[in-house]
Amino acid sequence: MYKTNEEQEVISVEEFINEWYNQQEYLLVDIREQEEINNGDAVKGTFNISMYDIPEQIEMAPTYIVCLLVCDNGARAEQVVKYLKNNDYNNMFAIEGGVDALLSAVPELKV
Repeated sequence: MYKTNEEQEVISVEEFINEWYNQQEYLLVDIREQEEINNGDAVKGTFNISMYDIPEQIEMAPTYIVCLLVCDNGARAEQVVKYLKNNDYNNMFAIEGGVDALLSAVPELKV
């Protein structure tokens, strides 16, 4: 059994499925550029914000719910989570492997 904690920056897709998906409230945040989303796979139920817009809109980041960030492969999401945690947003986690891994494991999330 997994137990996500504030010190973590990344959770595996398996952890997402076992601990979060259809079990707890969370906000799935896609930080890819709109063009990437349009040309690739979109994920159901995501809030979309470019990673480049986050610094100027950081005060709008929710603190009342866990936010799970995705990008294409997880690398950018992990960078953004580090930035957010350094700014005391401890409710942020990146999903390892990004959209590719997420949709492979949970195909019903594909738009």
